[in-house]
Amino acid sequence: MSKNREDSYIFCAALIRASEKTLLPQAELMRAAEAPDFGSAMAVLSEYGYGDGKVPERPRDFVRLLVEEEKRTYDFVFSAVPEKKEIELFRYPKDYHNAKASLKSRFMGTEPDKYLVGGGCFEPEVMVSMIREKNFMFMEPEMKEAVNEASEVFGKGGDPQEVDIILDKACYRQMLRASEETGSSFLTGYVKLMIDMLNLTTFIRLRQIGKPWTFFSKVFLEGGNVSESVFTGNYEESFQKTAEKLAPYGLSEIMEKGGAEVKATGMYSLLEKLCDNRKIEYIKDARYISFGFEPAVAYLIAKDMETKNLRMILTGKISGTPKETIIERLRETYV
Repeated sequence: MSKNREDSYIFCAALIRASEKTLLPQAELMRAAEAPDFGSAMAVLSEYGYGDGKVPERPRDFVRLLVEEEKRTYDFVFSAVPEKKEIELFRYPKDYHNAKASLKSRFMGTEPDKYLVGGGCFEPEVMVSMIREKNFMFMEPEMKEAVNEASEVFGKGGDPQEVDIILDKACYRQMLRASEETGSSFLTGYVKLMIDMLNLTTFIRLRQIGKPWTFFSKVFLEGGNVSESVFTGNYEESFQKTAEKLAPYGLSEIMEKGGAEVKATGMYSLLEKLCDNRKIEYIKDARYISFGFEPAVAYLIAKDMETKNLRMILTGKISGTPKETIIERLRETYV
């Protein structure tokens, strides 16, 4: 790495470290969760810059507030890193979401507008235009091939689920390739962890609804640390037994406790919480990286998790959810 580039990363890391002080620590999230009402919870958040110190006039305006905060975070982080492409992969899922919506709307002859989301590499309307005009010039190879394949498969069978399967696989192939091109074992490790946890949760969901292992093989995402055979070879085993096989990958607790909760209650909240906590546990290693884009990646993920926590707290306050239930659902924090 050149000296100029190293200096750029030092500056980037300094900006990120300063911004980490605005992240909500667990104690402050708890204070917001224990607040008696929506206004009191927002008062806690305003101390950390949410809403520019003002409580939204209407409680449900907090959704707009969180969307604005997410955009501000992404704009800040992307402006801080010397090379945007190094963290651009975090925008890919939103692009693929819009590609799915655009394809299905084209097949069904409907408008996709209400299903589109911002924050991808392409503006939503650009994605719609590319899909409708079949102009894939600016798409990465994985997306281009997936869109063509999905169009062909849907034309033969008319099953919109096939569109999701094909594009999901392409999304994570593209993310993994992009992470490997950065040369960062930290980033590649995180993408592999995401793939493993998606496969794990899919495994539990399909087992719960009685789908055969052959269907799991069809939707299995390649590229993670856990091979397909670990899952399919234990498809008839208990979640506890399967968890033993996942211990070397740090995923045994998620399988055992999350799977047990799904089997007993049909609820996925604990499974999802355990997966989110594992992500936070992973990115905490970025604290020991002096310079590079890894601290920026960790900050981005930490802010995404903070947004998820705040959405649970504020939605709970609006709906009158007991504070004990809200607290039970909260994810771990980065700070």
